[in-house]
Amino acid sequence: MTFLARLGAPVRGFLEFLGDQGHLVLSTLRHALLLRLDQVAAVLGQTRLQIRFTGLDAFLLVGGTALLLGAVTLIQAFSQLSGLGAENYIGVLMVLIILRELGPLLTAVLVIGRSSTAIAAELGTMQLNGEVDALVLHGVNPYQYLLLPRWLGVLVALFALVVFFDAAALGGGFLVAKLKYSVTFGFYMDSVRQTLSNRDFVATLLKVVLFAGAITFHACHFGLRIRRSQTEIPQAVTKTVVSALVAVFLIDGLVAALFYF
Repeated sequence: MTFLARLGAPVRGFLEFLGDQGHLVLSTLRHALLLRLDQVAAVLGQTRLQIRFTGLDAFLLVGGTALLLGAVTLIQAFSQLSGLGAENYIGVLMVLIILRELGPLLTAVLVIGRSSTAIAAELGTMQLNGEVDALVLHGVNPYQYLLLPRWLGVLVALFALVVFFDAAALGGGFLVAKLKYSVTFGFYMDSVRQTLSNRDFVATLLKVVLFAGAITFHACHFGLRIRRSQTEIPQAVTKTVVSALVAVFLIDGLVAALFYF
């Protein structure tokens, strides 16, 4: 019985975590549909703040990372395919490596490092200070004022960052292709467009939606579970990062298997 109890405890904890995640998502969606017109302005104001922090404040970090990644990808490819007509595979390499996989995935990882940690710490501090209970006592719905704006903000910002990441990575790749093989911009973009398909756009959009949900609601889950002391905040932040990273990699693998297997 002791062995079974030890074996079942992690399973029970995981199922409880999934149940709480489902509750947060469904409750946020349900309360979003119950928004009154006089509440929309407050929600949009909080959403804009989240978009600014998650998206605008991260543009330089995301752009620099993407530029280097696009350049390094083609440098490594050219070093391995030299003499085999590597310039003919530029579009295939950029689409398969960057646009399909690394673009959405690395953008999500950067957002987890910046935004999910901030959300978990902020909600945890509010919970410790009694601010969440104070909102409820004053008739403010926490799902509408705290969770919904953060979810929408991360969703919009993540979509914009993925587009920007892909564009910057393509720019970095073009610089290398131009210097190495004097590839024209027209040839470069034609090569990319010929490899891209509508399936790639749909898969990327699905990843963005699922990534945004995982990033936001994992952070909300661990942040709102803080009850006793400030020492729980760094623990919640660490759990948020680990849990969100696992979820993002798992989602990425499932979507890849669904669309490309």
